[in-house]
Amino acid sequence: MDASTLRALIDSSSHELAQLHERLGSAPEKLEEAMAALTTCIHEAIHAQVRRVEAQVADVQAACADYHERIARLGRATGAVPALITPTMPLLAQRDALAAEQARLESLYAAQREQCDALLGQARTLNACMSEAGGPPPATDAEGDALRNVSAETLRQCEAYLQHVQQVYKTRKVQMEAQLSEILQLWSELHIAPQVAVHAGRASALAAHPVESAFHLAILHYTQQVPVFSADGAFYGQFDVQSPGPAAPAPADLSMALTDTPTKSHGEPLPLPAQESEAPAPALLQPSDTVLEQSATLRESLEQEKTARESSIQSYYDELCELWMRFDVPETEMDAFVLDHRGSTLQVVDAYRTELDKMRALKSQHMALFVLKTREQIWEQWDALFMSESERESMFPAYFVPLPGEDDSAAPSFDWDELLAEHEQVYARLAEMLEQRAPILSLIGRYRAICDEARALEESAQDGSRLLGRGNRGDPGRLLREEKMRKRVKVQKPKLEQELLKVLPAWEAEHGIPFLMDGQRFIEYLQDQLGGTKENARGAHRAPSSAGARTASLAASRAANAVPATPATNVKRVPRTGAATARRGATPAAARPRVASHSRNTPYARARDARPAHRLDETAAPAADDAPVVEASPRTPSSYLSSSLHRSATPALPRW
Repeated sequence: MDASTLRALIDSSSHELAQLHERLGSAPEKLEEAMAALTTCIHEAIHAQVRRVEAQVADVQAACADYHERIARLGRATGAVPALITPTMPLLAQRDALAAEQARLESLYAAQREQCDALLGQARTLNACMSEAGGPPPATDAEGDALRNVSAETLRQCEAYLQHVQQVYKTRKVQMEAQLSEILQLWSELHIAPQVAVHAGRASALAAHPVESAFHLAILHYTQQVPVFSADGAFYGQFDVQSPGPAAPAPADLSMALTDTPTKSHGEPLPLPAQESEAPAPALLQPSDTVLEQSATLRESLEQEKTARESSIQSYYDELCELWMRFDVPETEMDAFVLDHRGSTLQVVDAYRTELDKMRALKSQHMALFVLKTREQIWEQWDALFMSESERESMFPAYFVPLPGEDDSAAPSFDWDELLAEHEQVYARLAEMLEQRAPILSLIGRYRAICDEARALEESAQDGSRLLGRGNRGDPGRLLREEKMRKRVKVQKPKLEQELLKVLPAWEAEHGIPFLMDGQRFIEYLQDQLGGTKENARGAHRAPSSAGARTASLAASRAANAVPATPATNVKRVPRTGAATARRGATPAAARPRVASHSRNTPYARARDARPAHRLDETAAPAADDAPVVEASPRTPSSYLSSSLHRSATPALPRW
């Protein structure tokens, strides 16, 4: 209704009201009151309508303001940019647009919050399995009534946190599985049975050891293995695939799972089914701090047990090897024993200990052979050092002490151990002397070779047939070789002489003793050779290259001590077998190789190459009818040696 229509309505209503009062004959005052009331009524109606519309406008404006505030909060929480809404739009249209934008942002916020909760939920689950090793999650909670921050940046942080937790979990799981694998390997290698009972292909915890058995059972359940026991309840390191069964949570308290050492479990009989625990199969192990600590402790205890056994085996082997070498046990017998007793089980340790006890007993029974063997080696060292007879007698008079025979009355009370110890000390001293003089002896050896070539040239020069081509059996290159040899002697001999003249005084000044060869200072012999004195001829016969006089003067003492001739240096040695090279090597179940010590190479290496004075071999004469009968036993070097000693006719030791 426009203003003209409203005015016309008011005018017509006022005229009609005046006519009605005139017809009634009312006083003029009544007409004025009626007209005032009409005016008031019209004003109130108009103002009421205006106020109602004003209230509606205010409500729409308030709603738009609320929408604006909510949209701004959602935009900050989600990181989204709200749609642009023009403020000049009508309020109702503006309210509808803001409501639609709020609904869109609410849906986006809910989706991103759900995604963030899913990522953090997975991370918390994995983190709880490994004792919160992944660290705290990123902060997403809001303060007060503010919305959570679920923006794209926060989602990327949650994804990165989940990946970090997964990587930590994977690393710890690999570490745990590696430890469990080593534990199974050590159980198998050491023949130490886990503390579980096995019935119908399924393992169960033992009532006698509930905590330790629960952890062992959890390991077997995780690896799906079950130990295999023999009929007598012994465990020989074999595992089988575990039969499927219902899974249930494992006992919560596994902190005391390693109270006993591994050796306490070895050899225990298999419990009866009535002693088994009724607890179901444990839950899958998780790489928590407790499990990793228990696994590491169990693995370390097993490794310590293995190290102790290997140390015992190695010490037994070192002593056994020396005894085998002294008794000239064949390489095949030693290799067979080592190959038959591989591993680190208690049976192997007992086998080595038993073999060592047998060899010690044989050593005590045949101590004279050891003394003779050591004397042979001492004699070889003396020969290598070119020591004279007087030097040998003054250095070690006990070498020339007669040994009591088997039928000698003094044999039972003779102190063989002390005598052998003295011989071994002298041998070690001679070995040190030989090592100390090795550089000079090497120079002297080269000098002797040059001197031999010079003498060979002198002898060849006296043979006139070589110039006529007679007697050389068609050797046209002989003269050329002699010429090359002559040039080499001419060049190298003075150099070696000068070097020896420089080295020998320095060595004597450093050690405070003269450098003797066959009882004579070698530098004096060398000076005689260079000076061309009258002693030159005698010195040439006393040169180290001719040892005939020296060996002739000491032949009596060598024969008296039953010392054989020194073997030639060019004796062809039999190559070692593969088993001897890899003696005490790594077993199939062990990743850490164990090799034999160098006791086989020193100090008795030379004695093995030379034929001994009393060889105990299988070609000896058969045993007599009254020979003792040896019971059947596993083939070992000691059994071979015992049978050889029974079969061989060992000659009596020399008597003085």
